[in-house]
Amino acid sequence: MMTADQAREEIRSPLDFLVRHHVDGGAPRMRAYERVGAQIGRTPAWVQRVLGRRPDASVGLHDALNIRAAYARLCDRIGAAADAVEAENQALRRDLDAALQRDQSVVALAQRSGAPETAAARGAGAPAASALVPTTARARRRASLPPRDVNDLPLWRGLTEE
Repeated sequence: MMTADQAREEIRSPLDFLVRHHVDGGAPRMRAYERVGAQIGRTPAWVQRVLGRRPDASVGLHDALNIRAAYARLCDRIGAAADAVEAENQALRRDLDAALQRDQSVVALAQRSGAPETAAARGAGAPAASALVPTTARARRRASLPPRDVNDLPLWRGLTEE
């Protein structure tokens, strides 16, 4: 059997999490009490009394169920947002790996072909374009750089050297 004080303490943690979520989102504490109270069908003063451990705050079964349901919805939203961020991170990692692979293959191709010929050495006319080597100035500039690893990126160094 659970006493009223035990029930209040049991439900206080999820209720506090709901309020902190709104406060962390930028809402003032009283606005957070209003929002949480509206979610669970109670007044902001009731939410404040329960969180303040006031003895005159009673937590009924319907209150506990409403708080648990609101808490579960918030956890589901946070979990879905985390999954979306993780999926985006995976896509970025794949793009980064592909870019690094292309960068290394272009550099290896340029090193195998030797020093690039100049237009004067080849003679007059348009330079011969290879299907494997990009012809834009940006690609030529990128091909002349040494291959990079993920650890060489400034953001990665900033994260790991803290």
